[in-house]
Formats: sequence, C-alpha cells, structure tokens
Amino acid sequence: MKKLIKLYGERNTNTNYISELIRLNLNVREVAGVAPQKILQLQKVLGGNEQISDLYFYITYKNNLGWKHTCVKPASTLKKYKKFNSNLYFLTITKNPYSWLLSLHRNPYHQHNRKTVDFETFLITPWKTVGRDNIRKLLLNPIELWNIKNASYLRLDELNSLNITTEQIFRDPVAVIDQISTRFSINKASNQFINYEQSTKDESKDFNYYRRYYLQEKWRDLISKDAISIIGETVDKNLMSRFGYDVLS
Repeated sequence: MKKLIKLYGERNTNTNYISELIRLNLNVREVAGVAPQKILQLQKVLGGNEQISDLYFYITYKNNLGWKHTCVKPASTLKKYKKFNSNLYFLTITKNPYSWLLSLHRNPYHQHNRKTVDFETFLITPWKTVGRDNIRKLLLNPIELWNIKNASYLRLDELNSLNITTEQIFRDPVAVIDQISTRFSINKASNQFINYEQSTKDESKDFNYYRRYYLQEKWRDLISKDAISIIGETVDKNLMSRFGYDVLS
C-alpha cells in the first residue's frame, strides 16, 4: 500500500509550495486538502458561498481528514476514521506570526465583506471563520487564529507526525525533503532534488524572492512598533517558543 501524507497549515504558510516539493521529490501520495475544481466552480457560480466547500469537507471528512487549513482534531478522534492507518503520516507547517499576519492582511482569505484597513486596525478586528475551519464562528482577532490553529498541530505529537516551518523550507528545502523522507521512511523519487522555483500565486515572485523576504526578515520593514505591541499582547508566547520564534519588543 502506498504511503500517504496529510498536510495541515494555515493560509499563507506556503502549503502549495511544500506540496509541489513533495510531489516532485517523494514517492508518497498527498491526501487531498482542497476542494476539487468542480466544487470550487459551483461555489463561484453561487456567488462565492463558502457553505459549498464547508459542506464538501463535512461530507468527505472520513476520506480526507479535512481542509488543509482546518483546526486539527484530537488524535483520539482522528484514530476513529478508517483513513487513519499505519501508512498515513501528518505534516504541519507553522509560520512566524508577525510575517504571517502581514501576509494575511494582504490576502485576508474568506473575509468577503472585508474593508481595506491599516495593519494595526486589522490586528484588532474580529475574524470571521468558515465552517471548515473547525472552530467557533467569530474570533477576537486574526492573532487568535494563529494561536488556535498552531496549538492544534501539537495534538499530532503522539502520531506519526512532523512539524516544519515556512522559514525552514526557504532556508534549505533539500534538508526539509530529507527530513520528511527519513522521518517517515518515504523513498525519494530520484537521487536529484527538484525545486519548484516559481511562486504558486504570484508570477512576479520566485523562490529567491521569498527566501530573501523570510530569511533576511524583510517583513520587519513593514511592521510598526504599535503593531508589534498589539501582537505581543495576544500571541501565545509558549507556542512561539515551541516553534522557535522570538517575541519582538
């Protein structure tokens, strides 16, 4: 039986990029984490009604264990599904909350009634979730979204799981693929690593652009002292420490 890998990671954590790396370099099948094109087309026809995708993942959860951006269910719950077996491995992606929040501000997915606001206002504005987020309907702010989703990844610690960070991926994608291969005993597709150089969302950007942006922390130029203070008041500092991030002052 071919090995399976289930990927979880919030919006804007480069889940598309790691999926491409896995597809190009490892002999493993990724369990679907996005709705099929026909569902997305139907949703578009119906005016972007998020309940279409919500319903899809509700019905198919036993087959795919949810949306890739979902809040992960407890390990004891996941074990009850037939999809859970010795050939299934879990991979989660975490991103520095400061740079992640900047990305979410630029692309606040699923906030269809959103208005353009400055970053500081965005940080204190309630965040409306969708059903497939698997958490309550309204959060205090998007910082709470980072806390909840990343805390849920720790539920997988007792299973065949591995957490990586966005920064790790851009620091050394070869090492990340090696780590996944070794941790889960997954064979590589070939002896030669194949990178996915082009951005999966923006044709004007490539691997080197993102590498400089994250590793040289270019995003710090875009964040004010007030924003740093707001984030610091709400972000889960224990989680930040767990994933290797520093609290800015």
